[in-house]
Formats: sequence, structure tokens, C-alpha cells
Amino acid sequence: MPAERRRLVFAGWALFAACSQLLIFVVPDLETVAFHLVWISMSLVYGVQNWSARRTSVVLTVVTLVTGMTLGGVVAEGYASRDELAEVPLMALVFLTMVWHVRRRAAALAKMQSLVERERRAQEVKELFVRNCSHEMRTPITVARCYAEMVRNELPTPESKEDLDVVVDELDKLGGLAGRLLVLADAYEPTEFEWGPVDLGSLLRRTVQRWRPASDRHWHLDTPSALIEGDESRLEAALDALVENAVKFTVDGDAIALRCHATRDGAVIDVEDGGIGFARSQADDGSGGPQSSRRSGTGLGLAIVRAIVEGHGGGLTVVSERPSGSLLRMVLPRHPPAAEPRSAPAGPSGLPHLPAAQPEESATGRERRATARQKRTPAIRPD
Repeated sequence: MPAERRRLVFAGWALFAACSQLLIFVVPDLETVAFHLVWISMSLVYGVQNWSARRTSVVLTVVTLVTGMTLGGVVAEGYASRDELAEVPLMALVFLTMVWHVRRRAAALAKMQSLVERERRAQEVKELFVRNCSHEMRTPITVARCYAEMVRNELPTPESKEDLDVVVDELDKLGGLAGRLLVLADAYEPTEFEWGPVDLGSLLRRTVQRWRPASDRHWHLDTPSALIEGDESRLEAALDALVENAVKFTVDGDAIALRCHATRDGAVIDVEDGGIGFARSQADDGSGGPQSSRRSGTGLGLAIVRAIVEGHGGGLTVVSERPSGSLLRMVLPRHPPAAEPRSAPAGPSGLPHLPAAQPEESATGRERRATARQKRTPAIRPD
């Protein structure tokens, strides 16, 4: 409440209290009503303005003395019994009890706000660390990769080159990890989303077209048109992470199904595979990656998906029937939460990876992808 308005409210209450006391002298039979109106109105004004300790003490003392003297005069004239005088200290004690509770609540609220502010600062520091760490990692990784490839090209024997291929592949993994950290940091900033109309059916079809040559899987598509308002590039990053997870934890010949359908409030996207599935604890909370001794993951994939989906106001559900496979479901609302739609961005295209800068693919990786394309080109068919 502005200071000027607070002064007006206090002055109005003081005038009301004075009139109530004068009413007792005019109509002595109304002394009980007028007495309680003064104390009730003072409690209301205190609750609105939350006076300082000094003002509270002064006002309480003045009201106690004035109401006590007025009530004493009424008792002296025989309009009330002496027992009525006990109400003055009792009402003062009731008011003091209310003041004590109000101040305890204010102190608890201030402490809670302090904890919330501390948590907010800690979250900002963590996101800043992730972002800076990702940026700082990518430059030395790129430099190290370039030198490794340069040394590999100078080596005379194929065995030595294979050793350097391992180094280059590991640097590629580090580069991918740095890119994922950056995407994860960006995913928690919904204010920077580029909102626009997104056809989820078309998005799923484009995703499969990019992933199909790189993986020997049976792809099943059920992708009718389903329109929502969202950030197409980030939704594509989330879908890429789910498909990458399905490809990583399946083997050649396994089935991967992508489905979407419109609902009354938005749309649902399902990515289902026949791989090794998730552990029960991970399926319950949708975190981490599938359990396997041969294929370990960083767990950032589902974290990125969850951040993007929650940034759109939706949710991610993980359903697992280990070892028969897993189903990951993204539920997206039709309109973004508390955001003004802007122009729709064009979705990224190219190789199936998250939209972060990555080092050039190694020679070993290119050979593996070429071998997979030569072995089989799986057909896309609807469920």
C-alpha cells in the first residue's frame, strides 16, 4: 500500500474510533457495540498495514486508556456493571496475541523468501557453469581432434591409424557431450523459445528419413497431422534424443515405432522400441538411461527431452517392460504456457544429432554408416 494511502487509512480509522467513543456518551446503551467496534477496526487496520513495533505500542496504549476511561464513565453512571471493565485488558491481550502471530508469520515468510532467492541464485550459477563449461570444452576438443587427425594421416601403418581412430572417436563423444550440456542449459529457458505452428506428423516423418540410412532397424510410422504451437527446432532436438536412445539400445533388425495423434488439449508423441528396456526406478521417474553393461550413457538425453517438454507445458512418461522394450511418451499442450506466439522457425535438417555444433564425423564412423547402408535399407510402413 502506498504511504499516502496508508496515512489516509490510519486517519480514517482514528476518526471512526473517536466517533465510536462519542457515541457511548450519546447512547450509553450501545457501549458494548461501540467498545468492540474500536478494537475490531484496530485489528483490521493493523492486519492491512502491519505497523512497526513502536507504532503498535503507542496505538495499543492510547486505545486501552481511552476505551478504559470511556467504559469506566459508563460504569460510574450505572449503565454497566463493574465486570465490564475486565474487557479492556482482555481485549488488549487478544490484540497482542494477534500481533505475535502476525509477526511470526511475517518472519517465516521472510525466511522462506530468502531460501527461495538463494535457490534461484544457485540455479542461475549452475546453469551458467553448464553453459560456460560447454563452451570452454568445445574449443580444446576441436583443436585436439584436428591434431589427432593430422598425426593419423602421417602414420605409415594401418595399425597405428586404427589407434588414432579410437582417439578421434572418443573426442567426438566429448564434443557431443559438450553440445548436449549446452542444449540442456538452453532447454530450461522457455522465454527464449521461438513459438510457432508445428505439424508433429511432418516432424516425425522428417526425423525417420534422417535416421533411417544410419541405422539398420525396422521403422514403423503412424503420423497423422497434429498441429500445436511450439518451438519446432527444440521439439526436433527432443525427438532426436528419443530416437537416438532407441537406436542405441536396440540391435540390427529390431523395431522402432514413432506415433503421434491429436488430443482435445494438444497432442501425444510415442517413441517405442523393442530393446532392453529401462530399470524400474528409471521408468518410474523418467530419468537416466537403460541399464546395460555394454552400452552406458550419460543420462543427459532424457534430461534434455524432459526440459524441452516441460518448457512447452507438457510432460514426459517412460513406460518399460524390461526386457521387452520401452515406450517414451511426450504429452504436449496445444498452446504454449503464458507465451506470445511468434514467427515459426524452420526446423533444422541434416544428420541425426542434437542441434549443437559437433566435430566432423570420423573416418571410422563414416565407414560404419556406409556398411550399415549397404547391408539393408529398411522399409517404412504404417502400423
